[in-house]
Amino acid sequence: MMRPIRIRRPALAVAALLAAAGCRVQDAPADQASAGTEAAADAAACEVVEKGLTLTDGLEESSGLVESRTRPGVYWTHNDSGHGADLFPIEIDGRQLGRVRVEGATNRDWEDIAVGRCPAGAGDCLYIADTGDNAPGGGGKGKGEPFTVRLAVVPEPGPAARTAHAREYQAVVPGKRTDIEALAMLPDGRIYLVSKGIGGEVELFRWPTPLRGGAPVSLERVRALAPEAAQLGDRVTGASATPDGRWVAVRTYAGLAFYRTADLLGSGGPVAQLDLEPLGESQGEAVSLSDDGTVVLTSEGPGHRLPGTIARLRCALPR
Repeated sequence: MMRPIRIRRPALAVAALLAAAGCRVQDAPADQASAGTEAAADAAACEVVEKGLTLTDGLEESSGLVESRTRPGVYWTHNDSGHGADLFPIEIDGRQLGRVRVEGATNRDWEDIAVGRCPAGAGDCLYIADTGDNAPGGGGKGKGEPFTVRLAVVPEPGPAARTAHAREYQAVVPGKRTDIEALAMLPDGRIYLVSKGIGGEVELFRWPTPLRGGAPVSLERVRALAPEAAQLGDRVTGASATPDGRWVAVRTYAGLAFYRTADLLGSGGPVAQLDLEPLGESQGEAVSLSDDGTVVLTSEGPGHRLPGTIARLRCALPR
C-alpha cells in the first residue's frame, strides 16, 4: 500500500531549507493525503510506492541513477570509488539486467550519472561524473594543486551489452578543492554539478559546453545554494533533471529538494522539500526524477559488502 507523505511550499530561505533544521516531514495518515493533494499552489504531495527493495549483489555502493530515455523503466546505476568501471542496468524493483564494462574510462570516484544527447548530436549518451574526492592519488590532492574532475561520456548501450567505449573530458574546479557528488543535465545539453557542502558552501557549477577534449576547462561557478552543510544529513549526494527540463531534484543523505529549473539557475529556492528519513535508507546517494513526478532513489548498503536499496515515490509537483 502506498503511504502518503507531504511536502510543503517553503517560506524559509534556501539556505535554511537545505539545512533542514525543523523542517522534517513524516509519513502522513491516510486521511490527510487528500489535503496535501488539493492544495495545488501551496503544497505538493508525495506517496511512497515502494521502499527498501534490495539491489542485487555487486551494487553495494550505488552512487548514481538515471532512467533510460529509450527504454522506460530501465535505470542505469554504478558504484563509486573502489570498484570497477562498470554500469548496471536495473529495473524498478532492483533486479539487475546486466553489467557493462566501460572501456576508455577509470572509476576514480564515480558519483552520479545523467543521460542526454551525445556530444556529436547522434543518439543518447550516458554522462558519468567522476567528481568525488576519494580517488586514490587523484588530481588536486596536494596542497595548492588544482582539483581536476572528469566526465566520462558513453553512448547508451543495450542492457545486454558486455562493453561500452567512453571518452573522458576534464575540468578544474575553481577555488579550493571540494567534493562534488551531484550531476544534472538539461535537454539542451547544459551540464550542472552541485558540491556536497563539506568545509564550504553548497555550490552550483556549470561544465562549459560543447564539451572539449584536450586540456582541462574550468568549471563555471553559478551560485551558492546553501552555506556549509554542517549536519551529515544535509550533504548533497545526487541530482536529476526531468527529461523536459522543467524541474531539478537535489538530494542529500536525508532530504530531497525540488527546484524549478529557472529558479535553480537564477536566484530562487526550492518549491518544496521532502524529508527522506522515513524511507530508512542506510546512506542515501542517488535520485532520478521523471516528467510525471516519479522519483526513484538508491542507497548504499549498510556495510560489509551488503547490497544497497532502491525506493520509488510518486510526487505531484506544483504546476
